[in-house]
Formats: sequence, structure tokens, C-alpha cells
Amino acid sequence: MSAQPSAIILAGGYSSRMGELKALLPMGRGTVLERAIVQFHRCGVEDIVVVTGHRADEVAAVAEQAQARYVHNPSFAEGMYSSIRTGVLALSPGSPGFFLLPVDIPLIRRGTIRLLLQALAEVPATILYPVFDDRRGHPPLLSSEVAALVRTETAPDGGLRTLLSRIETEQAEQVRNIPVADANIHFDMDTPDDYFHGCLLFGRREVPSMAEAEAILDHIHPMPEKGLAHGRMVGEVAGILCEAVIHHSGRELSPHVCRVCGLLHDIAKGHPHHEATGAAWLRELGFDRAAEIVAAHKDMDWNPDMGVGERELVHLADKLVRGSRMIGVNQRFEEKLALYKHDPEAVQAILGRYRLAQNLAAAVEAEVGQPLELIIEIAFTACGH
Repeated sequence: MSAQPSAIILAGGYSSRMGELKALLPMGRGTVLERAIVQFHRCGVEDIVVVTGHRADEVAAVAEQAQARYVHNPSFAEGMYSSIRTGVLALSPGSPGFFLLPVDIPLIRRGTIRLLLQALAEVPATILYPVFDDRRGHPPLLSSEVAALVRTETAPDGGLRTLLSRIETEQAEQVRNIPVADANIHFDMDTPDDYFHGCLLFGRREVPSMAEAEAILDHIHPMPEKGLAHGRMVGEVAGILCEAVIHHSGRELSPHVCRVCGLLHDIAKGHPHHEATGAAWLRELGFDRAAEIVAAHKDMDWNPDMGVGERELVHLADKLVRGSRMIGVNQRFEEKLALYKHDPEAVQAILGRYRLAQNLAAAVEAEVGQPLELIIEIAFTACGH
């Protein structure tokens, strides 16, 4: 039996509304199809079947280059179910199941695939749906039982949806909804405008949206309310500092990145080396840029020649917030030094962080032309805090 489920990627349509073949559209350093294949490979899914139809030779060449198998559906014009069945008939013998992904839903995060695989390993089920914002999306993870039904049913009314509804009616306990931190399970590309928006989303893929960050904290790595309050305040302060730097320097920074990463910076608080652990969790979910910032919120290498970016602003904001309240850098570290005064090794570490925080504060104040306390006070007053 295959160690992992397979994946079927449906890439056989005409793409008539798009005007160009969706599978072959550029995305990142490759194509839309390559993007989908790579996500499965990165999660350990090796048996990937790409179902071709229109312009089959071109799609097959891309699939082969990306180390996926391909199979042609000569009846692709009859509709999606014929391509699903073609893919299922081509699955490796003994495959325990398969992910099903239309190629026009290419922005799913690897964390979604991993969470579904983890859920299946913990409690096997016939159908697992990824869920975000209380809605199911792609790709469902379907068992060999579903594959057997597809092989038997040549053309059911309503296609695969009918078969899955039948299973849910008859075996509700075998259908599970798996919360994920991935709004892109609902995003498909049918038109040129969709494709343009998809390219924008691709460029932002390494940092979660605020809704995705909330999903992480609600369903995947929950935090106690005290930790959430601290994260929210750190995110708000980091965002305020970022906006001030942008306003006065014109540099291209992202307040959103600061707010989200500030919210998530202590996600693994209570675990050993919590900054590294939190970063590892975010990388598993597909948020590499956020992971880099979270990994640096406690200690980091920095000098003034490097400038101040989102990573530095989140780091500094964490030093300006105790619990959910503002605190000055000097007060924060003097209290720490008093607490650990009998531990020379701890004192050395605290002094190093103290100097870094002071230097970061000075760098921000130099860019903005105002003291940190005034920057934050003005922002909080403006929004009614």
C-alpha cells in the first residue's frame, strides 16, 4: 500500500472564460500547474496524476517536467466527472485515497495538505474536507472507498457531488471537516481578472491574512486569552510604528505584516525555545515570511546599517508591551535586570537585548523624527484608545 494518498489534478478543460489555458499560465517561477504539483510534492505526496484534455501534449509536457504522471481523458468535453474518473482509473494500485484538485484552484497552502494528512493519520475517514470561514473548499481528501465508487459509477447524475452526498447521508461519521488557515481553498481562477488577483495573492502567500491568523489561533494552535491580548497589542504597536516610518520615510513596508506577525509572535509561548517552535509551526502551514519574523522576536542579529523593517518593528514592539499594556524600553529591561541580578549568564543575555532594543528605538526615532512614546500616543489618541 502507498505510504501516502495520491493526488489527482484536473487540467483538461478548455479555459474558455480565461481566454488562455489556465494550467499553463505563469505563476511565480513556473506555471499554475507546476505550482499545484510542487505543493503536493513538498508535503510528501509523490503519486500525482495530472488529467489532460484540451492541448493535452502541452499540459503533459509540463506535468512530466514537474515529476508528475499524466493521463489523457479523450472525453474531457463531456464534463469534469469524466476527468475525475479518468484520474481515478489511473491511480497506483493500493493507493489509500487521493486529493482532488482542479488546476484553477492553484493557491492552496501546503499547510492545508499537511493538516488533512495529519487528520487522516489520527482518525481515518472516508472523506475529509478542508474548512475555512465555516465553508468547505479544495482539495478534499477522498478514500479508496470513494475511488471504488467512481470506478463503478460511469456517469452519475450530479457527478462526484452526488456520490459524496450519498456517503455523507449514509455514513455521516465517516465525513470530517478539518479547519485550516487557508482562504485560498475557496479561490478559483476563471477569468483574466481572477488570474490577476491570483498573482497578487501569490505574492502575499508567505504571510497570513488577519482572518487566516485568527484561524490559526482559534483552531490549530490555540493560545490562552492572556497571550492573545499581548499578541494583539504587540501587533497594534508594530503596525503603528510601521505606519509612522512609512509616512516619514516613504519606504515600502507593510503594516499588515507587522500586525499579523505581532499577533502571532508568541504562538508557541510555554514551549521550549518558543520563538523557534512558533516559526516551525508557521513554516509547516506555508507562512515562511511570518516564520522568519516570529523566529526573531526574542533575539536577532541586527546593526544600524541593516535598516528597520517589519522584522525589527515586531521585535521592538514586543519589548514595548508587557501583558497588554505599554511599557518603556528602560523600565522593561531594568525590571528584568533586577529580577535576574543573581544570574550572571541571564544578566549578560538581558543586557544584549537591552542594547538592541535601545538601538532599534533610536533608529525608528531617527527615521520618524519623534520619540516612540509620542508616535504611539498620537496613534492611540487618533483611534480613540
